[in-house]
Amino acid sequence: MTSSKPSLSLFAPLLLLLLIISGCNANQASSQTEPDAQLFSSDDFAGSHILVAYSGAMRADSAVTRSKEEAFAKAEGLIAQLNEAPETFEELARTESDGPSGVEGGDLGSWPKGQMVAEFDAAIETLELNGITSEPVETAFGYHVIRRNAVEKIPHYNADLFIIGFAGPRTPPTITRDIEGARALADSLKDVINASNFEEMAAMHNDAGEGEATPVGVFPETAQLPISGLADTLSTVGFGEVVGPLAFQGGFAFVRRLEVSDQRAGAHILISYAGARNAADDITRTKEEALEEAMRITALAKEDPTNFAELAKEHSNGPSGPGGGDLGKWFKGRMVPAFDDALDTMDPGDITDEPVETEFGYHIIIRNEIGG
Repeated sequence: MTSSKPSLSLFAPLLLLLLIISGCNANQASSQTEPDAQLFSSDDFAGSHILVAYSGAMRADSAVTRSKEEAFAKAEGLIAQLNEAPETFEELARTESDGPSGVEGGDLGSWPKGQMVAEFDAAIETLELNGITSEPVETAFGYHVIRRNAVEKIPHYNADLFIIGFAGPRTPPTITRDIEGARALADSLKDVINASNFEEMAAMHNDAGEGEATPVGVFPETAQLPISGLADTLSTVGFGEVVGPLAFQGGFAFVRRLEVSDQRAGAHILISYAGARNAADDITRTKEEALEEAMRITALAKEDPTNFAELAKEHSNGPSGPGGGDLGKWFKGRMVPAFDDALDTMDPGDITDEPVETEFGYHIIIRNEIGG
């Protein structure tokens, strides 16, 4: 449900991109970055894990050949080791985890409740601080050994950007300029662009969107972004100011720092249809049939809002369905625009009067209290 523009999505898979810090400049830099206004506690969880994948598990590396049964047995063995020596968790994660966080000792940072898969959040919720799961936790990715960590207040940032891209195997085919042409254009703009003309320049030059800047959304300073080091770079400028060009494997980005927008909480029921984004292969209903079904469920939800979670469990095609549709908490800008726009008109406890259409299907949304 996070925001993703079609052309930007072609840049998004470049996950380990190189930010050339020495090549960037801060336009109209200011010392008034107001860091205290950007500190948030990432409710409600923080943790680390050791992932034991198996052949056929979601996103399992092709080098992983163990069976599901073997993965379970290995995860059980790791838990037994940790029962004897819990202080070795980071070491075991580095040597044994099949997840990308293994190199960081398994550290996943902190996150709002509802942002992890339901089984993971349900398991960590049962743990005391520094507690480790007594049994392997199964998800679509394999088996997890999880430790609950302390949640800390960390700086968050919000930004939008525009990208001057160059032709390559993982950039849109409409981009035909070569890297030298992209660099020359970016260099010609770096002394011209500023806070007052950023939107105009984005409308003219953005290869990751049409006619406007592309939202990055709110992210913690610990986030691993396609442009590495972005948080550190933004921390040197004030709200509304621009940094760039930031070079990466696909283009050159000009990024504007924004204030962190309001936090939301809510749940939804997704009614998908054949051909909708991320729709399961077994969903055969048409778009028209999906709308009709979504309108029917909207009426049921509004008739008895206390039944919303049960309706989500029974009818939602989204991954949050088994958890009653709960999406936890998030900052404005992290959902697709139509979803966030709907919440703008709602008070806590409200349910959308009509289904909200996105590329994923039709959504029945309830806005929850932040502390709920």
